[in-house]
Amino acid sequence: MPMNSPQTCVADPKQYPDAVASLTEAFLEDPVLSYLFEDEEYRPLLLSAFFANRLASRTETDLLLLPSGYEKSAAALWEKPDKDSENDSSYSGAIAAVVTVLGEQWISDRLVNLGPLFEAKPETKHWYLAFIGTRPEARGNGLASALITEITETCDKDKIPAYLESSNPENVALYEKHGFVVTGEVTLKNGPIVPLMWREPSFE
Repeated sequence: MPMNSPQTCVADPKQYPDAVASLTEAFLEDPVLSYLFEDEEYRPLLLSAFFANRLASRTETDLLLLPSGYEKSAAALWEKPDKDSENDSSYSGAIAAVVTVLGEQWISDRLVNLGPLFEAKPETKHWYLAFIGTRPEARGNGLASALITEITETCDKDKIPAYLESSNPENVALYEKHGFVVTGEVTLKNGPIVPLMWREPSFE
């Protein structure tokens, strides 16, 4: 690893624009986000609006982490085990922002097709990795690993599992290094295949 594994910090609200910028750039070529936002020209704008509104809708069960010293290079949004997924409104602002640009038809043409992903989410209490991304020029330096390890160590200590959907199958190997295993997959209508990954806590 080119640098020592960095520490992490909880993002301060004034750092949210940096996190939005990192996630936007990281997800520009992501298969699922590209599926949602087909137009390459408008995708950066739509991603920025999506992430900005998602983070602005933060709740006490959200945890936005940044790598210390590299706060403008990567970010991870974790949702805590006590989040009520049945009454989750944290994405309503993000969806509304996109609908303003793309129109309500986008919901039935694209967003509704993510239903199987939502339905596949385990009911067992768990830490959920909603989004993690590193700017292309900063990849390979262990930033994402630090943002994952920060929570998986908590999972092991508290004996709580973790879950994620790997929107880009190329990242499966990274998650496997941190103890996640592929437990299934969802094929989006006319879209990509999304591996589903679960991590049991270590009992060592």
